[in-house]
Amino acid sequence: MHLENTTSWRAAWGSEVEVDVALYIRDALALSVSEGQVLPPVEPRVPVHVPAGIDRAAVQAQWADWWVDLLSFLRTREDPDPRGTRTRYGRPALAPGSAVRQAADFFGPVAARHFANARGPALRGSGEPSGGTPWAPGFYRRQIVASERLGQLVREAEVKQGRRAYPFRLNVIEISVAGSTWLRPAEDQLLVSSRLAEDGPGLEAVLRKVIDDLV
Repeated sequence: MHLENTTSWRAAWGSEVEVDVALYIRDALALSVSEGQVLPPVEPRVPVHVPAGIDRAAVQAQWADWWVDLLSFLRTREDPDPRGTRTRYGRPALAPGSAVRQAADFFGPVAARHFANARGPALRGSGEPSGGTPWAPGFYRRQIVASERLGQLVREAEVKQGRRAYPFRLNVIEISVAGSTWLRPAEDQLLVSSRLAEDGPGLEAVLRKVIDDLV
């Protein structure tokens, strides 16, 4: 977004295939995560399944660093469009042969189907590349409503502060996890559950707090 004739700012709302896969692996392999990275289980719930050839202990040892690197990559990439072309599963690229890379390759297709079904029928244009984000009707509606409300919240914050907003960038990633929850891994990044995204007052309270910090 760009607020004309004022300070520039950008806010994006989307889902991320790589984040979906990482959370799916976490639940499918029943991995433990450190404090600060804790999110509820994926919704619909993922059955625990450790396939032959996947070293669960090795994935456990590598998953936390991958998660941190992945979120960092998503914050700093030049292309904010979740449907844009980029290295699979984010950057830095997973080392070939690493345990977490093997898990991502194994669980990637089933995770894509799982979340596509969770979000409903895709609304794809004929020219959209395969392997992109499933755009379900509810998701698409939330994206539009959230974008409009973000603009309103910025304008309200400007009035409150008595000045134009400082330049900022905010990336909101919708995740399919249980409960009405959110996690802010960095100042300019927000993970929001689909249940919270459907909760107008609850979502607005979170967005208002984040916007007030940024402007």
